[in-house]
Amino acid sequence: MMKNTVQDYLSVAFDTAPARFWQLLFPLPFRPALDELAKRHDLDPFMVAGLIRQESEFNPGAKSPANAYGLTQILPSTGRQLARINGIRRFRTSLLLQPETNLKLGTTYLQMLLSEWGGKWEETLASYNAGKGRVSTWEAWERYREPAEFVESIPFTETREYVQAVIRNAAIYRELYGTRAKAATQHP
Repeated sequence: MMKNTVQDYLSVAFDTAPARFWQLLFPLPFRPALDELAKRHDLDPFMVAGLIRQESEFNPGAKSPANAYGLTQILPSTGRQLARINGIRRFRTSLLLQPETNLKLGTTYLQMLLSEWGGKWEETLASYNAGKGRVSTWEAWERYREPAEFVESIPFTETREYVQAVIRNAAIYRELYGTRAKAATQHP
């Protein structure tokens, strides 16, 4: 609703709107599970939140046209593999619609990709969106001196904008819910 009401909300200076305005646009439901699973997988919880906002807007029942399910938009075939890794027996696609299960599988997958890309978030996010094979091809084109060069070279507009949006989302989540935000709301 907020995105429809304030369609150009990203052009609003962060400090000019109240925190509640931004919290409605960038909610953080399922935070205890998200924080715990991000920590378990040595992931930035705000990056995980930024990815989920982009993938499903925190709708646990989301289903994409590509047949990906849940908060982190996991394909059933990927979910089956991740379930085995996580010791989940009798995998069913409906498990992907359970927030905690989806978060467990999604953070496992994200951590696997981040490890494969040596901690490089831009390549990790591009792989999450477009697939590892494509990103490997793009990486072979040139030796990128900085992450922004890689992002700008992504030939798929959707993937390039996806990577930029997740990183932007994570920065907003960090500003809203990070330690600096907690300190600002505490009273002496």
